[in-house]
Amino acid sequence: MDLDSRRRQLLRNSLLFAGALPFTSALANDEFQRYMQNMNAGMLGIEDEFNQYKKQYEQAYRNYQQEIAQFWADPELSDQTLWVDYDKNMNVKRAVDFDNNEIRISVQGDALSNFSPEDAEQEIRKALGLDIQSAYEKDPVLKKVTGDNAPDDQQSLLGLNPDLAKQINNKAKVQRTKGKKGDVLTIVAPLPANAMGKRADNYLPLVKQAAQKWSVPASLVMAIMHTESSFNPMARSHIPAFGLMQIVPKSAGRDATKLVYGKERLLSGRELYKPAINIEMGAAYLHILDKKYLKGIKDPASRMHCVIAAYNTGAGNVARAFSGTTSVKKALPLINRLSAKQVYAHLRSNLKYQEARNYVKKVNVQLANYRAV
Repeated sequence: MDLDSRRRQLLRNSLLFAGALPFTSALANDEFQRYMQNMNAGMLGIEDEFNQYKKQYEQAYRNYQQEIAQFWADPELSDQTLWVDYDKNMNVKRAVDFDNNEIRISVQGDALSNFSPEDAEQEIRKALGLDIQSAYEKDPVLKKVTGDNAPDDQQSLLGLNPDLAKQINNKAKVQRTKGKKGDVLTIVAPLPANAMGKRADNYLPLVKQAAQKWSVPASLVMAIMHTESSFNPMARSHIPAFGLMQIVPKSAGRDATKLVYGKERLLSGRELYKPAINIEMGAAYLHILDKKYLKGIKDPASRMHCVIAAYNTGAGNVARAFSGTTSVKKALPLINRLSAKQVYAHLRSNLKYQEARNYVKKVNVQLANYRAV
């Protein structure tokens, strides 16, 4: 076949795929089958990559948890609203609790005998001065999965001045318990009452930029971020989901990367711990839910309730709550017959999972707090 003939054939195939010509020939069917096989192979590649990543993550998590359990009766690990670090001898535990707005320093074993109020202040200062890159590098689970490839981001985890350490330490309470190495001394230091608001303000410029780009309310992005992580940039869950907006690489991450980058990508934890990337992926996914999956919901308030639920549990489970099937198309007439208030009540009562039912309420409560955004 000469060059012009190949060009004509390519043009014909393009028109076939675009729907400009009918699929009537055996050639078209063969080409379409090959196209579908190649596409599915690419998607399976991402599935395999995520499953391998998840397996490595879960194994590293279990191994570290078992290691901690040898020394501590309560083997805490980092999660959505908690960042935890242990010293190399497993005698000092530092926990930043974003949800309860406090820092906890626990000391046992050899470290306990010489531990002083000055030492407590120094540990609090370390926690206040922690940045995203340093927190990542201190996490054995993440290092096991991704090596030393930490995000290059010096943004503070708490957004507070380390010089507040003395003031915070002066308000701390002391608790004594028994542990695997004998006595455990825990310093519970409350953070300033406005600490959550300060963290929220730190991310507001990125939120406004992403919200404008993807045509979603900034208040919704803030409300979801508050609910998902309490503005903990190192948040993670067992799924695994990562970062401020708890992006799951396999689901929301795939949809969002296709929109943002023009092709599906499996985002690593390292990328999703960068606030700018995480917030944009979250805003892009909200755009997809609002403008694609649930666009047939006519009432904007009803659609927002469903978008919030879908962010947590998926559009299919939202549809199931109304129609008994995961078909959004079948659920749309039922949703559109209801008022926004009725849609909200229905989601709160009929979503399959209790977590999702609670999530709808939590985000709506926070949404009212961020309306001014």
